[in-house]
Formats: sequence, structure tokens, C-alpha cells
Amino acid sequence: MFDDIDFSPGIVAYNGTKFLDQEDIFQVRYNDDINIIIDVGWYRRHFKVVVIKDYDWEKPLIEKRCVESDKLHALVQECSEYVKKYLGNVKKSD
Repeated sequence: MFDDIDFSPGIVAYNGTKFLDQEDIFQVRYNDDINIIIDVGWYRRHFKVVVIKDYDWEKPLIEKRCVESDKLHALVQECSEYVKKYLGNVKKSD
């Protein structure tokens, strides 16, 4: 479902996109000395895509929602691009 999205340098940690009615659908982890996760899930009435830093699930960097599964790809793409920019900014400040 997200095969055409470049998540590098992240690693797909979980891919359950065959079952879109599950809470855990898809997850990418970025371990570039910064713990960042893109997480996709179904929450009874909507899909949610979040970008999490340092395992702080209470304060995501980004949270996107949609009801239709055909909107998920665009949200995941947007979050992937955000993470790349975020990682680029962190490296520049080092």
C-alpha cells in the first residue's frame, strides 16, 4: 500500500496493510540517534497517522486523521516528508 513511498533512512517495522480494520496497520522506525516513529492505525471510526518522537505517544509531532482508506497514502507520504525535513534540520544543527 505504501511501497512507492521512500521512508529512508527509516525501516518498516510492521506492515499489516492487508488488514485495514486493525489498530496496528503500519509502522516505520527511524533510529538516527533520534527515536522517531511513523505509526498508522485504525481507531474504530477513523484512520490515524502519527509521528512520534522519543516514544512520547501523548505529544505526537504530527497527527493526521481520515475516514476513507484511499486518503491514507497521502497522509503517510506527508508524514514521511515531514520526518525527512525534521532529520535534515537536526543534522544541520549538530
